[in-house]
Amino acid sequence: MFLNRAVTAAAIIGGAFCIILSILFSSGFLIAISAFFFCLSIAIWKYGYLLIPPLTKATNIIEVRNGFEIPPTRDYIVKKTQSGYYVTKYLEVRFYESSMDKENEEKKILFDSFEKAISSLKYIVRISLMISTLELSSHIEEIKTKRGSVEAKKSKEGKISDDEKMRMDRELAYWNRLLDRISSGDRPVEVIAFAATTANGLTREEALSRASRQAKELKTILSSSLGCDINELKDLDMIRCFEWEFFNPTSQEEIKDETF
Repeated sequence: MFLNRAVTAAAIIGGAFCIILSILFSSGFLIAISAFFFCLSIAIWKYGYLLIPPLTKATNIIEVRNGFEIPPTRDYIVKKTQSGYYVTKYLEVRFYESSMDKENEEKKILFDSFEKAISSLKYIVRISLMISTLELSSHIEEIKTKRGSVEAKKSKEGKISDDEKMRMDRELAYWNRLLDRISSGDRPVEVIAFAATTANGLTREEALSRASRQAKELKTILSSSLGCDINELKDLDMIRCFEWEFFNPTSQEEIKDETF
C-alpha cells in the first residue's frame, strides 16, 4: 500500500544522502552530479504526469489493457469493435459547494439548474463518486494546510484574473465550511468525483473528435451548473479512474497511495 510513497521517499532521501557524501569528500564534480539526479528525482515525482505523455508520444508507445488501448498521448481510452471505435474521456470534478450549506430555496435553484443543464445533453454521461470516511485530527490539519496554501498564493499573486480570484475565493469558502462543519460534530468524508463520456465512430479519428467535443461541452455545463472546477484527466490520473471502474480501493491508505 505504501509502495508509491516509499519509492518517492527513497529517491529523495538517496539523492540527499549522495549530496551529503559529496560535500564530506569535497568533490565538486560529485556534488554537481548528485544535485542533478536529486533534482531530477523530485521533478519526475512532481511533474511525471507531464513528462510521460510526450515520451510515449515521441516513441509511439501504445499500451493495451484487457482489449482497451491507451494511446501515446494518454488522454483517452480506445476500444476497437467490429462496428468501429469507441473513445472515452475522463474529467475530474472538484466540488466547492454543497447543498448542506444552502437554504431550501437555494437548494431548489441548484438542483433545477443542474437538471436543466443535464437534460440539454444529447449523449450519455456517467458521474462517479467514490466516498470514504477520514481520520478526524489528521484531516483537520490537512484542511488548514490547504487553506493556508490558497491564502498564501492569493496574497502573493500580483495580478490575478477575475476567474482565478473567484475560484480561489470559492475554494477558501469551501475549506472554511468544512472546518465549521467538523467543529459542529459532523463526521468528515472524502469525495473523489469524476465524469466520463464516450463516443463512437467508424474511424478512431471520428470517435476521438466526438468524444473531445462532448468532454468540452460537459466541462462547461457541469462547471456552470454545479459551481465546481472541471479538468480533463490525463496519464496516471485517467488510468486510475479507468481501473476504479473495475476495482475500488479497499482502504483510505490505498486511496492516499494512489493519489499521492
